[in-house]
Amino acid sequence: MKKEMKKPEKKEMKKKDLKDPVDEFMKLKNEILSEKIEEVFKTNSENYREELSKIGFEWSDDDYPDEIEEENSAVAQNQNQERLLAYFHGEIAFSDTLLDIFLTEKNAAEPNYPLFRKYFRQGNSNLKALIYRGLEKDPTDTGFLSDLAFLHEFHPMLKELIALYSRACELAEDSETFLELAEDFHLNTFPDGYDAYHALKEAYGPDTTKGMIIEHLIQAEREMDEDIMF
Repeated sequence: MKKEMKKPEKKEMKKKDLKDPVDEFMKLKNEILSEKIEEVFKTNSENYREELSKIGFEWSDDDYPDEIEEENSAVAQNQNQERLLAYFHGEIAFSDTLLDIFLTEKNAAEPNYPLFRKYFRQGNSNLKALIYRGLEKDPTDTGFLSDLAFLHEFHPMLKELIALYSRACELAEDSETFLELAEDFHLNTFPDGYDAYHALKEAYGPDTTKGMIIEHLIQAEREMDEDIMF
């Protein structure tokens, strides 16, 4: 319920008169919104989109008709792709060889993006299992984590994504790997309202190498935001 603002009597309302009340209102509004967002992720993280929409968030559909048409007409172009499709359709069992095939096709000079994007869009369970197997072999693999984040765009699983990125950051043994993982963690979860930098800062504190890296990333982002504003 809004409070009624009384009009000033016989004097002009200046910007200075408005500054403090507006600042306080926006500060309070942001605090309330942050609390609501935090509560959603604590109590209903699996259905966060529906819950966030109830407090004013709007979701836009980024699917383009030409992309879907392209995916529907895509076909396997070699034996590797045929074998992966057979696995996605449940016609053959998983084997670690399929991981190598998947990586070969993903890192090809001209990947068949429309073909594989279709299975990400569908949330194919065998594709997800393959990605998880890749992360079992190397929990810090940025490629498989990015694949999971891409799958998350079509079929939200924020809780899983946070858990796996958090584990990867914990297991990272060198600063370069940790920095890359932390940046990806932030970029792939921030659109959903999760502050990965804050979580990592809390986890590692200011007196560790990882904590100092996070502080550096936070400062870099703050400076970038200031540059955009001015």
